[in-house]
Amino acid sequence: MIGKPLSQRYAIDLHPLPADRAVAIVRERLAEDGAALVQVRANDARMIACLFVRADQTAVRLCRELGLEMTLGKTGVVGLLGTDAARLFSDLADHRRAWLETPCGPRETKVLLVAGGIAMLSIETNDGKVVVTPVA
Repeated sequence: MIGKPLSQRYAIDLHPLPADRAVAIVRERLAEDGAALVQVRANDARMIACLFVRADQTAVRLCRELGLEMTLGKTGVVGLLGTDAARLFSDLADHRRAWLETPCGPRETKVLLVAGGIAMLSIETNDGKVVVTPVA
């Protein structure tokens, strides 16, 4: 940390997760966290479900910025309005922030995954089938 500007010392650096890894993590967590993810979406189509998996130091710091308490290694779900998520993750590309701000489709839950990196995914349910799609 010595020799780095304050903006770099305290910046939250979330690198992108590979799409296949992100999909695998979400699929793995659906059994335990699926109900919480869908409940966020049920509250409002403009909501994004933020899924924190095995929180590392960066995820804990991000939760603190949100006013939440997170313990290292724990997993949890929190809902954010898409506009707030886009503002919080201002370093994301414009098309990714626009995706966050766009309301969910009728059978869709938008997920912002934080698991040693960041990924955005869409979970769609139709006739009992669940499809997890990463956002490019």
